[in-house]
Amino acid sequence: MKIELITKSALTGLLICLGMTLANGQEDNLVPDPSFEIKEKEQKNLKGYGQLEEFMETWNAATLVPLDVFAAGAKSTRVQVPNNTYGTQSASDGSGYAGIRVYSKDPKSKRNYYQIELDSRLEKNQLYCVSFDISLSDLSRYAVNNIGAVFHDRETEQGNEGTLSTKNFSGGLVQHKTNKVMSLLDGWETVCGTVIGSGTEGYMIIGGFGSDNDMEVEKVKKPAGVYGTVENHAYYYLDNVSVVPIQAKSQCACSAADEIRDDEVYGGEMIPESATDEEVIALSTVYYAFLKRRYNAFDDRIPRMVEILKNNPTWKVKVIGHSDEDEFNEGKINPRYRDLGQKRADEMVKVFVEQYGMAADRFIVDPVENLDPATTSPDRTAENRRVVFQLVK
Repeated sequence: MKIELITKSALTGLLICLGMTLANGQEDNLVPDPSFEIKEKEQKNLKGYGQLEEFMETWNAATLVPLDVFAAGAKSTRVQVPNNTYGTQSASDGSGYAGIRVYSKDPKSKRNYYQIELDSRLEKNQLYCVSFDISLSDLSRYAVNNIGAVFHDRETEQGNEGTLSTKNFSGGLVQHKTNKVMSLLDGWETVCGTVIGSGTEGYMIIGGFGSDNDMEVEKVKKPAGVYGTVENHAYYYLDNVSVVPIQAKSQCACSAADEIRDDEVYGGEMIPESATDEEVIALSTVYYAFLKRRYNAFDDRIPRMVEILKNNPTWKVKVIGHSDEDEFNEGKINPRYRDLGQKRADEMVKVFVEQYGMAADRFIVDPVENLDPATTSPDRTAENRRVVFQLVK
């Protein structure tokens, strides 16, 4: 019997296709110690701030500013869970959490950055869901944005207490999808997003990136009933860090409110009035919103093309249906979105036949799905969601 090896990410994708999951949802998490748990017998030795690296070999500081960890059994009330000198917060996962300062107006309190070596490097062209939970401490005077995670091919050891810029790292930046100010005091907010591996990234760093001037800063009112002195920084509790291989972006929705959504429809090029009939057909590309297949009835290019075809009754048109890469991946896990290029082309032919009374045999459907993108730029994927027309005389 021949036995072939299968990677963990490939296994995860196979199980997803079958509607199954691994027995433990965290088994495929590439982050060791994702919830900052200190062994119960060692918690009594936790006495103050800056001690995380004394208890964990996995997490380390990317700058000279030490890292904080909180535990229920800590000897000092300063770093206990749920009540400590920064406020009150139960853990998001497990019983402990870390503390991260991402902005400060106090020259004695600098930002800190949490760095972890992943269990394995990100596989080339593999899509990953990256997420972590944060909660603004009660005694923070400020809340900010620009909190995220970056990936790198090597360990970062910045020999000072300065801030880090995303320009210093080879991998992508993951932030909340709107990069909003994270201001929730009572409970946890999830920062999540996706990244595509290049095959080199083995380290991840979490923190506040960029200069103070790059951040949106909001003052926060101290909650009623909270005692203590408000400090001139934005200090968050950090917990439940995850990097997991996935097949489609919809598997990385932080919450129901954050489900993947892209209503952008590319406008296309203007067709000059002087264009020949052949040029009009070639330029009459129809564009779509993410995962949509219905033609926009207000698009004035189709009526113009219909008029040309009626004036040239021997002409035929190839209708070429495209989807973008994300749509193609969605089709892998949801049959509703499978063969979206085919469905768009079919729907377009129905428009010509049912709405404009043209013969169906004048149209040749050619679905190419995601195999012929108009652009490979990640910021311009709306250009790939299209139906293109090609004249066949």
